Amino acid sequence: MSRNRSIIAAAGARKTQLIIDEAIAAAPSRVLITTYTNENLRQIERRILARSGVIPDHISLTGWFSFLLNDGVRPYQAAMFNKVGLVKGLNFMADRPRYTRSDDPRYFLDTNQDVWRDAMADLVCRIETASGGAVTRRLQRMYDHVFIDEVQDLVGYDLEIVDLLFSAPFEVTAVGDPRQHLYSTNNAQKNKKYRGAGIIQWFDERSGVCLREDRRVSYRCNQEICDFASALFPDYPSIKAAEDIKTGYDGIQTVSRFDVLDFAAEYRPQVLRHDKRTKTQGLDAMNFGVSKGSTFERVLIFPTAPMTSYLDHRDPSKLKRPEALYVAVTRARHSVTFVV
Repeated sequence: MSRNRSIIAAAGARKTQLIIDEAIAAAPSRVLITTYTNENLRQIERRILARSGVIPDHISLTGWFSFLLNDGVRPYQAAMFNKVGLVKGLNFMADRPRYTRSDDPRYFLDTNQDVWRDAMADLVCRIETASGGAVTRRLQRMYDHVFIDEVQDLVGYDLEIVDLLFSAPFEVTAVGDPRQHLYSTNNAQKNKKYRGAGIIQWFDERSGVCLREDRRVSYRCNQEICDFASALFPDYPSIKAAEDIKTGYDGIQTVSRFDVLDFAAEYRPQVLRHDKRTKTQGLDAMNFGVSKGSTFERVLIFPTAPMTSYLDHRDPSKLKRPEALYVAVTRARHSVTFVV
């Protein structure tokens, strides 16, 4: 039986909690927990601290790019560049030159010797080959179990890194929800067909080295919210609520923009918006993407025009990014209210 697992879980299915519980219980085995976004990394850290009071010595927490840079590139960079200490850091913001040859160092490094974001995972794979597998041998000495949270964010050559981890003699657990694919580790065309929902096919093609498990029960949302979220992705199995508590104001609701301030004063929802350009009538708001991983009793959504239209026609094919709406509505336990 494979020692590696992929867990495809609905929002609220406690996928991150599974990582935290198993990582803490793994002592004294050496554990790495990594995830793409800084916000998700901070949430994991806060939750471990809330449970244990400290980050246990056997657990290492790091962002995905820090992992690639510090455990993949820096130790064996000489295998590619014939120099030690050449690589400085990560260039996350700028785009890599389009027509640079891959045998030119500028394909990987900018003028400050920072690795281009789109080249980081590719560079780690090439260093692994050039060094005769030194990267994975080093990781084997460091860790017994690697947990990857929000695996749906990994695209391009980053999936090749997951392949390298699957081939190493330690356990890998990758968890995620393709319906929450708001972010991508890079913009490269490599493995393009596996972006978003395609990640499930990617794991299925590796059934010999990674067992897949589906979790379809939400311990966060009531059934009406689960049904709304499920309808956004009709090709996926429906989400079931673990419990369906009634509070007197539940499920999917709407409020007129003329009444929204009174509504907010009465129910004190978390206000969510697509981005900072959205006007929220002076109410403090959180962007959809930032809210990912959070739970609130109630949310108030200032929807985009396509989202407002969806409330009428309920045709998810007309939503350019149903993932954003899915993330927003599944933050709530009891009620989701749209400003109309």
